[in-house]
Amino acid sequence: MDWQERMNRAIAWIEHHLTEEIEWEEAAREAHCSLFHFLRMFEVITDLTAGEYVRRRRLSLAAMELASGDAKVIDVALRHGYDSPDAFAKAFRKLFGCTPSEARQPGTRLRSYPPITFSITLKGAHAMEYRIESKPTFSLTGVSIRTPMGGRSFQDVPALWDRCLSDGTVDRLRKAAPAGSTIDVAGVCAEFDMKSGQFTYLIAIETPADRSALPDGCRDIPVPAATWGIFESRGPIPEAIQGLMQRIFGEWFPTSGWEHADGPELEIYSRGDIRDPNYYSEIWIPLQKAAH
Repeated sequence: MDWQERMNRAIAWIEHHLTEEIEWEEAAREAHCSLFHFLRMFEVITDLTAGEYVRRRRLSLAAMELASGDAKVIDVALRHGYDSPDAFAKAFRKLFGCTPSEARQPGTRLRSYPPITFSITLKGAHAMEYRIESKPTFSLTGVSIRTPMGGRSFQDVPALWDRCLSDGTVDRLRKAAPAGSTIDVAGVCAEFDMKSGQFTYLIAIETPADRSALPDGCRDIPVPAATWGIFESRGPIPEAIQGLMQRIFGEWFPTSGWEHADGPELEIYSRGDIRDPNYYSEIWIPLQKAAH
């Protein structure tokens, strides 16, 4: 069974259980992969967390019921996982811009969110340069934000970099880095919380013994010993890194025989002009052998 079939089996399982509490471990089993890998693959490829996908699907089905029948709002709310009409109405308005009662009215504009189907698109125009390396435990130190997974992080993370570049934080981090460090400045994605749909992003250096030169508010992130997939990027930031991350999950993982090990992801940046078309950076993903 290939990756595409396994992921679509997981979606079919989710669709069959939409009116129940979703057991994500069961969905991951349908995909024959770890829970973390399944949820991370889903989020990067679709630009939605799995939880947000389920929320949209439930509300989409609820909207169809309201628009085509006489079911009571409270019954529709309970059937689609909402404990109260108020919570249902708030979520409904946020997604559709109208109340559940207004959805019954002729001419009300609604949206349909159909089930997702996964497919592999063979592009092949550009090679993906990578290497596999094992590294011991180390630690990174830097400034951080907490941000939602999915599209919102594509705004929050560049905004953090802009602020830290303009106020001198990145320069102070570089000066505080330990002598002989092979990492200049790194972006770190860590502390993924799949239930809340959030993760921590840091701009970091290898943890120095002398912390006196560090900017205020720095914190440490331990990086466990791991086998890493190290992927090379050439192009301006953030577009090149964001595009490469999509290719890793959408093109490389499905046919690689590896899956994501539950651990931090690193973006390793070199010195130079980040807007240069040939700017060099790397993405490090912790790996484990895929389940069979």
